[in-house]
Amino acid sequence: MPSTSNAGINARIAGATDWLKTRVANIDIFDEHYQAESRANPFYALGSIFYLVWFLVMVTGCVLIMWYIPTKAGAYASIMEITHHIPFGGLVRGMHKYGADAMIIAATMRMFRMFLCADYKPGKEFNIAIGLVALLLSMYSGLTGYLLIWNQRAYWATKVFATFPTYMDQFPVMGDFYQPLVKSVHMGWNTAEFLLGGGAAITQETITRFFSLHLAFSLIPLIFVELYFYKTGHTRIALNWTKRTILTLMLVIVAIVLPAAIGARSNPEVTPLPILSDWYFLGLYQMYKYLEPVVATEITMLIPLTVVILPFLDSYITGPEKDIWKRPVVLMTCIMGFLNWIVFSWLIIIGIANIHSDPPYWRDFLFLMVNIGMIWQLKLIWDNPDAQARAKAAVGCMIMGVTCAIQTVCAVFFYFMAKTEMFFPPITQAFAYWLAKPFMGQAGDKVVDLSREAFKVNPDYWHYQYLLPAGGDIKGKEILQNLDSVCQQGTPIDFIFKAIPSFTAQPLATIEALKAHGVTELPDVYSIAGYPLENAKYGIGNLPWYEYRGVIDYMVTNQWSADYARFCDRMNGVITVFNQASLTNASLPTYPMEVPPVDWGWMVGGFVTMVLCFYTWWQCKNAQVPKPVQPPAKEVAPVA
Repeated sequence: MPSTSNAGINARIAGATDWLKTRVANIDIFDEHYQAESRANPFYALGSIFYLVWFLVMVTGCVLIMWYIPTKAGAYASIMEITHHIPFGGLVRGMHKYGADAMIIAATMRMFRMFLCADYKPGKEFNIAIGLVALLLSMYSGLTGYLLIWNQRAYWATKVFATFPTYMDQFPVMGDFYQPLVKSVHMGWNTAEFLLGGGAAITQETITRFFSLHLAFSLIPLIFVELYFYKTGHTRIALNWTKRTILTLMLVIVAIVLPAAIGARSNPEVTPLPILSDWYFLGLYQMYKYLEPVVATEITMLIPLTVVILPFLDSYITGPEKDIWKRPVVLMTCIMGFLNWIVFSWLIIIGIANIHSDPPYWRDFLFLMVNIGMIWQLKLIWDNPDAQARAKAAVGCMIMGVTCAIQTVCAVFFYFMAKTEMFFPPITQAFAYWLAKPFMGQAGDKVVDLSREAFKVNPDYWHYQYLLPAGGDIKGKEILQNLDSVCQQGTPIDFIFKAIPSFTAQPLATIEALKAHGVTELPDVYSIAGYPLENAKYGIGNLPWYEYRGVIDYMVTNQWSADYARFCDRMNGVITVFNQASLTNASLPTYPMEVPPVDWGWMVGGFVTMVLCFYTWWQCKNAQVPKPVQPPAKEVAPVA
């Protein structure tokens, strides 16, 4: 029996290894495997065009480095010097700028071609990821180079961009915002510090690092690409010299006719309106206007992941099919992405962005386009008379059904978000408290009531682990003592939360140690005591730590019980006290609020499409595949 099990494991390992080897062997960086097609179809020459333009950008960049000064004081002046006083300096700078734009255009068009022509089939799904990396490196190389001009538009566009890494600290579970007592790595702030050098500020460190990254994004990948071509022996640029010359002359002509803009020198004291990035990030900036910064940051990270996963999903849904009209999910997704980018870019240029009226329409467009593609795909399955093909389509139906189930879950959360004006992280924490509440017994409701009472008299009540040991006259001291008593009660699932390190073993001693180093305010004491990465600054890196006392302790000190109370209050039409403004502002909105009527389209559409997908999956799973007809046996003449 063990030998049979080992044989099965070995077979799976061998299958996974073959799967990986096939895709690695099919890697195509710059369409080097489509040289024959490129002679008849210019879209298959986009990889060669990208590489040629990349080379021109590198050459012109090396020329510009000779005169460019990467400092706050000298950057703008050196650009003026290059443009107006260096022979052909304006031409070289224009070719560098428009060459970078051409790289992004070629990489984008190549991505769309790969999706529409199914160049990721069969066994070439990794090429989508490689094409995406080429596009992202081009965009971020352009972003870092954009600041080097040090003009007004580039400075403020980068300043907007610089704030977004910090919002990663508010991500659910792994962020800091709703779990401030958990030992944190400060992912968002450290990312901003690493990239910008001054946190979210634009300083000399920023321009130094952007200058270094601008070179790194082009030079380091170029070295690896050259090693790849050296090893494989593929032709780098499948274009004859006539085509290469024409492309080069096109850049020269554009650089002469449309000289690269310089703009006014950056002025941190004057904010331009609107703040616009370079053209390829305009759509993204418009999306930021419609969403909470945390959500916008999450979606920005989710888009590349979706692009990488889509070819694998399509291979399961449509198999080896390459006809785009028989792959409607990919078709509608491409149309949706392209139109969203175009419309968003246009809206930010003309200065239109109404967060109250616009998002429902583009949410409908975003989700329903994909839903239409899925229903179209289901119709193709229904219309297929081949029972065997329908049986094979069961996996694809399941994948589409699960995708729509995720959309439906998002719609449910959005429904409550619209009703309560609470965003995703507080609602997920309220939902988590609701799931854990049955294990708490009567303490679950008691904690919620105590949290309400405590907040009325002391909005910092959840600091009780530091407030109570300090002694003295504390607002709501009796309530905090009751809350602390309840938090010590045990539950059957405490073992999960005791595994999460949090508080200092001696909070009062910690406070005194911090005060000795000049930290006196409670929020400062709290933040430094809670985050071990900061301890080294204050010489207290060896403070002892201990575990949460249990689930109730965790839920209270991370404010999940407060999130649950606020959610229940708003859904029940009670004016919440879990908002500092509500203590002084008499004109509060009435809860629960109405869901925008337009939003019901994508919310219902996801559920309907999910039902259709699972119904079709059931039909395909139970499809009767006719057995092959056996030819009649020939009669054998008897032997005389």
